[in-house]
Amino acid sequence: MHIRTFIDERGEPIARIVSENGTHVVSVDVFKELEKPPEGAEVLEIAGRYKVYVKRRPFLNGQCEFVYFQFPQGVQLVNAKYVGPDDPDVVIPELLKAAEEEA
Repeated sequence: MHIRTFIDERGEPIARIVSENGTHVVSVDVFKELEKPPEGAEVLEIAGRYKVYVKRRPFLNGQCEFVYFQFPQGVQLVNAKYVGPDDPDVVIPELLKAAEEEA
């Protein structure tokens, strides 16, 4: 297993990458406010007054999921994650673009 952090041109860490046996997990934090949870998202957990939603879809040659938190003040897209065989250097810009489109 190989774990690394992807650093952008400004020196900011923007993605975490875990690779093992040709499969990569690429995770980026997003933090975009939304008016409501996305349609078709699965409610994973209800913890008191907070809800966690996950929306999954095919992405490149793998899958991606978007994680949302709903709290009394609103909804935030907080994370986008990819799991699959594609090169993380190809996945990261596409995943960031997909997260922007989700928000």
